[in-house]
Amino acid sequence: MASLDRLIQNLFLSQLPRLQRQRHPLKNLKAIDAISQCRTRALGMTYFRCKDQHAPIEQLHSCRHRSCFLCASARRQRWIEQQKQRLFNCPHFHVIFTLPHEYLNLWRYNEVWFTRALFQTSKESVLTLLGDEQRRGFRPGILSALHTWGRQLNLHPHVHCLVTAGGLNRRGDWQSSGEFLLPIKQLKALYRGKFQARLQQAFEDGELVLPPDMSADDFQRLFKVAYRKEWSLRIEERYEHGKGVLLYLARYLKGGPLNPAQIQHCDAEQASFKYKDHRDGKVKTLSLSLTELTRRLLDHVPAIGVHTVRYYGLYASSAKGARERCVARLGNLQGVDDARGIRVADMVLFCKTCGAIARRTHSLWPGERKGNSLIRRRATGFLQQDDESGITNDLRAKVLDYDSS
Repeated sequence: MASLDRLIQNLFLSQLPRLQRQRHPLKNLKAIDAISQCRTRALGMTYFRCKDQHAPIEQLHSCRHRSCFLCASARRQRWIEQQKQRLFNCPHFHVIFTLPHEYLNLWRYNEVWFTRALFQTSKESVLTLLGDEQRRGFRPGILSALHTWGRQLNLHPHVHCLVTAGGLNRRGDWQSSGEFLLPIKQLKALYRGKFQARLQQAFEDGELVLPPDMSADDFQRLFKVAYRKEWSLRIEERYEHGKGVLLYLARYLKGGPLNPAQIQHCDAEQASFKYKDHRDGKVKTLSLSLTELTRRLLDHVPAIGVHTVRYYGLYASSAKGARERCVARLGNLQGVDDARGIRVADMVLFCKTCGAIARRTHSLWPGERKGNSLIRRRATGFLQQDDESGITNDLRAKVLDYDSS
């Protein structure tokens, strides 16, 4: 499994000389360095030893980058367990808001703006319609996750929303939505209108960076074309609980767009991976050159400082009191194993010679040069270990199943 986990890292290492000769945005440079150096001596190591001072146990440091598959599993499981505390034990709807492909070129030059706009307009559309007394008249809980890739790793930005099938009305009582959430045509029209209004205002305020081959007149023509078309939006059938969608969304939190288990063949020239075509439901294989594959992977590195998972309505941090009342009435999705608050540094290691507990002795951190001075990275007390034995096989299998589909 270890060699399989390092497939993506080995891919970047094989392309490293070429990647270093090219110009990249800062977010991609950070991703290339992190993925290439994860769990290698370049990031330093921590040593553990038993009280009898037998041979030390060496643990290589992880990069903790959001796009690194080696770091994903443990952090993914922690996130899932945390969400089980937040999500209500009630039916949920899965709603997907998609950005029109006409705006893909603009996205590349304005990723941060479009990300925020996608989150805000999708959230406002759901809360506005569900809060309307003539339709529903309640405030739901919403968990939103950004997803920027299609199944062939092409650029396809969209937001997945996990929406409670009910919420608190103005009297503070829980009101169920039943089997139906919202009329999809109205939701589509409202979402399109809100996004277009926000986009036009940003253009007028000079917040957008237009691509070199796009003039102001080109933008206006593109804007009108997007307004005339019907935007893609789906409301899936109601789920009796949110666990399935939660596991599905967990793949978007960390680890990048491609699971090494999908890769069928890889040589010095190209790689082939399997994917499920949503149009006919068949599993197919796509072969790409290593240059094109790394380019597509880097296309989906999240912008620096931008959260790709957000909470609204009853799931928002500001609604803690209302959320606690709902949990008291409905319960949450808390499982038997709760990983909240667990630090990997708290994991116990045992000496390979005598079997006694091995304690941390010291850490070695790589030096960083800034100007003419040498800065040492300080140990924080938190350690990402090479051994991820705390992840249950069942959960790992489920996440891999979602990734491979």
